[in-house]
Amino acid sequence: MVGPSSPAEAVRVALREEAAHDARNWVRLTYACNDRCIFCLDSDSHDGEMRDPEAIKRQILDGRRAGATRLILSGGEPTIHPRFLSFLKLGRLAGYGKVQTITNGRMFAYAGFLGQCLDAGLDEVTFSIHGPDARVHDALVGVQGAFEQTMAGLRNVLADGRPIVNVDVCVSRGNVRVLPDIIEMVVAMGVRELDLLQIVPFGRAFREGRDTLFYDLEEAAQHLRTAFAWSERPDMHLWLNRFPPPHCEGYEQLIQDPHKLIDEVRGRRPEFERQLVYGTPLDCREPARCRYCYLEHMCDTLEGVVRTARESSFDVLRVDTGAEARGEPVFGGDPASERRAKDNGDGKLRLPVAEPLLARSPEQRARSAGARTLRVVAPDLATALRACREHDWAKELELELESVEGLDAALSPSGVIDGKRLASVVVRDAAQAEQLLRLAADFEVVLWLTRRNETWILAQRPAPSRLMILWPTYERVTEAVDNDVDVGSFFGRLDPAVPVHGVPPCVLGRAPVPERRVLDAAMLEPTGRIEIFRFTARYIAEGFHTKSLRCRQCVHDATCRGMHINQVRAHGFSLMRPIAPV
Repeated sequence: MVGPSSPAEAVRVALREEAAHDARNWVRLTYACNDRCIFCLDSDSHDGEMRDPEAIKRQILDGRRAGATRLILSGGEPTIHPRFLSFLKLGRLAGYGKVQTITNGRMFAYAGFLGQCLDAGLDEVTFSIHGPDARVHDALVGVQGAFEQTMAGLRNVLADGRPIVNVDVCVSRGNVRVLPDIIEMVVAMGVRELDLLQIVPFGRAFREGRDTLFYDLEEAAQHLRTAFAWSERPDMHLWLNRFPPPHCEGYEQLIQDPHKLIDEVRGRRPEFERQLVYGTPLDCREPARCRYCYLEHMCDTLEGVVRTARESSFDVLRVDTGAEARGEPVFGGDPASERRAKDNGDGKLRLPVAEPLLARSPEQRARSAGARTLRVVAPDLATALRACREHDWAKELELELESVEGLDAALSPSGVIDGKRLASVVVRDAAQAEQLLRLAADFEVVLWLTRRNETWILAQRPAPSRLMILWPTYERVTEAVDNDVDVGSFFGRLDPAVPVHGVPPCVLGRAPVPERRVLDAAMLEPTGRIEIFRFTARYIAEGFHTKSLRCRQCVHDATCRGMHINQVRAHGFSLMRPIAPV
């Protein structure tokens, strides 16, 4: 089965995706909070200060000019900033479609203050509620009486009726067993949208709570699944934040949209830049912490790319001629992250010892690697050839083209284009594949596996010897739902002689085409340095893979990447059937 189970569910998936892709500008107002949450991931930046109002105003206006449509005022606790009302008004005047705040809600216990905020432009309020009663909540937030004030604030906002109201719950060992009770309590009050945030190992959460807050998700599965089941109600909107995807099997539609990784990166941008510019590892990278962190796989992948670039240990250089146009607009970022990035304990930046090595151009790296193959992604052959001329080191060429017009004329009788042997051409349409297969040549023709191409592919019996199938990945789950075939049955009908790329052995029923080591120039600045937003965009599009918990029993577990995150979100983990050792 591909995609949502009904048209109504398809609409719901599309709406969730659009909400996740809102261009958000997160603006921190304070380094202070009137709670002292034991699970706080941000406590290392809390020194009691309020951010300078002029700096906040600039960040609000800069984000809007850069294209952000949603303004999120956060902290610390944002509502205790003395200029909170003026920032709400500025957000409205700047033209944001939504002005939201993430708050413990205690200030909204004062009805007069709440009314002023709503009149000033506050559209959406996200309350942080971490227990079903004062005993649990107050213990977790570190302030006696906090629960009573927060609930009074929630009642006041719900009674007013103007703003959107939702609830965040940071899920930890301290409340996972009563998580269903928290949801039941706020739903009874009228809340219909919740975000469950898995605890992550930063700040006080790890420094003081590593032995009391972190829990085994498999042991807590019963409580989590009872909570996740609320998403089955048509009037409920349940979001998961930072939950490891393998623990969402059966509720794959709740897996966090991978696009939200951009928010995570934006919030820690200076720290990532220090890593990539100066070679300074993230200070959180240690096994005891990483195993609890949602970003572990992304950071592992980033370090692998850095290592590949530094050592020039790759076989193929990939060049995407349209990568610049797809760049992520950069705005926002967390000033607390910038503080940490500039402070190594002595207030000084580390010396850029790795910069000369990391700043080599892609072409210099390819020459150093002794690489032979250039892979060019382009809309047409003319654009691809312009890119090829910048890489005379390459002996072999792979093309991914939207249009193959002119390729037959450009190809020499010996199978050479622009002085390079043509090894393969990736196309998205069966008619193009058929056209290329008719040429008297020896290059592989790689065709995207899509619904549009399914009938043609299955009709190839015996299959042409040069044909290969690629199951593509997509940045959005709606694209996967719209384009993917029913892979659960397709591979059982495919001619077994056809090689397939991008499919786990358990889904394919045989070994896929082996992966090669690729350096993706779309991740690099023109100087050749890895840029964190470009890396993240490529990671989301192709690199973010995951596996079922059941895959630990598979003979291929150590070598298989699993499925792309949006393939899992579209088709479910059930496609994965672990292969037992012989």
